Amino acid sequence: MKSLKIRKKAKALGTLVLIKLVLSVLIIVGLAEISKRISPQIGGIISGLPLGTGLSIYFISFEQGVDFTIKGVPWGIAGLSASILFCVIYLLVSRMKESTNRILLIAKSSFISIASFFIFGYFIFLMKFNLFQAILIFTTVFFINLFIINKLIRTPEKTNKPTSTLLQILSRGVTVGIILLIITGVASIVGSKWAGILSSFPSTLFPLILVLHYEEGSKLFPYVIFGFSYSISTLLVFYLCYIYFVPLYGLNIGFLIIYGICVIYLYFFRKIQVTLRLTRRSQ
Repeated sequence: MKSLKIRKKAKALGTLVLIKLVLSVLIIVGLAEISKRISPQIGGIISGLPLGTGLSIYFISFEQGVDFTIKGVPWGIAGLSASILFCVIYLLVSRMKESTNRILLIAKSSFISIASFFIFGYFIFLMKFNLFQAILIFTTVFFINLFIINKLIRTPEKTNKPTSTLLQILSRGVTVGIILLIITGVASIVGSKWAGILSSFPSTLFPLILVLHYEEGSKLFPYVIFGFSYSISTLLVFYLCYIYFVPLYGLNIGFLIIYGICVIYLYFFRKIQVTLRLTRRSQ
């Protein structure tokens, strides 16, 4: 009887791991192809939807409970500031010209940006703040970053539309899946605060940047970062909606409502952004 329960538990765990990996593959493949075939900015904007963060929060809630996740939401919101820092650091390090080897440059950019995320995340972990203060931290970093990113990145150039091999597609999804498994797997060990911070890690954006940096050099990924710098505000909407709708309607229905609100928000946010850009050009 005991061995039967263990086998059932192992089977359920294996199924959950497989679901995480499959979802990760589908998401990252779609994002990379949109970025290359349609527009890198649209790819970055879609990355602002609660895809990687949403999957992390969903599975943490499924495995640890909604109350556990809600306790970590303020640190998740503040942790978005660490994600912004991650992107800026990656962009700056990738512009260093002392290394002509693209793989070494990608490795260096990745290591330093990930280290920056966890160092800043550690300071966030040590802080004591409420939901309002967490929002204030994020919005301050958000607007400072917009000023910096508009100085660093100009209008995207036209690029060719290369195709991807099956191996490249699988590697993208597996990378996201591994990150997702780590974040959700350690949630019960590190506690709700660190779980919230880790959920804000750009788990979908990071592999997308790696893929585009490796395949296209610096042609595309900076504009993905540019788009994400704006659309990350959608993740703030996601966290706030989670606090209200999931306790009220449950995990599954609550997430459907949250995603609907985030899509509407991102649509109108994009419309306003385009309008402002056209107005600026006409002046």
